[in-house]
Amino acid sequence: MRTFACVVALGGLLAAACGPSSVDVAPTEVTTPTTEPVLPSTTSTSAPPATTTTSNTTSTTTSSTTTIPDVPPELVLDEGGVPVNGQTDGVLITETGWITPVLSGLAGGRHRVWTPCGRTQDIAGGRFVGSVDFVLDPGHGGSEPGAVGRGGLREADLNLDVTLKLSDALIDAGYSVMMTRQTDVRVPIVTRAEIAQALDPIAFISVHFNAGTDAASTTPGTEMYHQIDSPDSKRLAGLVYEEALGVLDQFDIGWVALGDAGTLFRPNRAGGDYYGVLRRPAPVVSVLAEFAYLSNPAEEQLVSDPAVQQMLADATVTAIERFLTTDDPGSGFIDDPIFRGYGPSGAGRTTNCTDPPLE
Repeated sequence: MRTFACVVALGGLLAAACGPSSVDVAPTEVTTPTTEPVLPSTTSTSAPPATTTTSNTTSTTTSSTTTIPDVPPELVLDEGGVPVNGQTDGVLITETGWITPVLSGLAGGRHRVWTPCGRTQDIAGGRFVGSVDFVLDPGHGGSEPGAVGRGGLREADLNLDVTLKLSDALIDAGYSVMMTRQTDVRVPIVTRAEIAQALDPIAFISVHFNAGTDAASTTPGTEMYHQIDSPDSKRLAGLVYEEALGVLDQFDIGWVALGDAGTLFRPNRAGGDYYGVLRRPAPVVSVLAEFAYLSNPAEEQLVSDPAVQQMLADATVTAIERFLTTDDPGSGFIDDPIFRGYGPSGAGRTTNCTDPPLE
C-alpha cells in the first residue's frame, strides 16, 4: 500500500464548457476560478486553485519530473476525433486553478498539457502533481444533472456531496486524493479518465445514484459496477457493495430494485466495458457506484440527509481499507446480469467544448 505525507486538497477543478461526454447536450458556460479556497463540505459554482497541504505548511511551487523532448508531442486521436487515453504522466494544476494532464515538460518551465476539452496547450507556471492514492469522480455536473428526484434533488449535486465527504474521510485516514470536479461543472468522460490514468492511483471511484425502476423491493437496489477484465476491480466493487448495503439496509423504507441488484458488470457490443468511466481509465482499477434510486421518493428523502451521505462515505472508506489490508472477497456478485441495452454512454466526446483560461 502506498502512503503519502501530503494530501492534495483540490479546489481548482476542470470547469470547461463541455459538449457530449455520454449523450449530446448543449454546452455549458465556463465559470472562472476564484482565488479563495473551497471548503471540502461546500459546493461552489467556481473552482479555486488547488493546494498541496503537509502537516505544517502549504506549498504552491512548481515541481515536475517530466522530461523535455526535442519535439513536443501532439495528442493522438481515435477515429472519432476523441483523444486516446493514456498519453499523459501527472497533472499540472494551473495558476488559474484547472487540472490538466501533462503531455511533456517544455523549456523555460512550461508544460504541454491536455486541456479540459481534449486539446493541447503550452502553459507556464502552475504546480505539478505526479500521483495520488485515489481519484474520485462525482458523476455528471453542469448541463448534465443526471437523475432528478421528484423532490427536486439533482443527482449531480448529490454525487458531489457524497464524494466531498468521501474525499475528506480518505484524507483523514491518511490517503492523498484528487477529485475530477468539486463544483457544479461538466467534465468530459475522456478527461475524467485521463486524470485517473495520469495520476496512477490505487483506484478510481465514480459516484452515482440511480433512476429508472419502480419495482418494489424489501432490500436496497444498490448496484456496484466493476471492470469486466479486472479481478481487483471486481473485488473492490464487491467490498463497496457489501459495506454500502450494510448501511442502507438498516433503514425500513420502501426500496426499489432490479432483480439483479448487486456487484455486476455491463458489457458493450464488443464485449468490453459499456461505461466509459470503467473502460477509459483502464488499467487503473475502477468502480462505478450506484448507491440508491434517486427516482424513488423514499430513497430520495433518505439520501438527502447529510448524515446518511456521511455513512455512505465512511462505508466506502471501510471497503477501501479492507481491499488494501485483507483478502476479503466482497459479495453480491451477479454472474449473469440483466441485459440493459447498448444505448449511448461513455463516448467521452469533447465536441461543443470551450476550454477555460489556463493562464
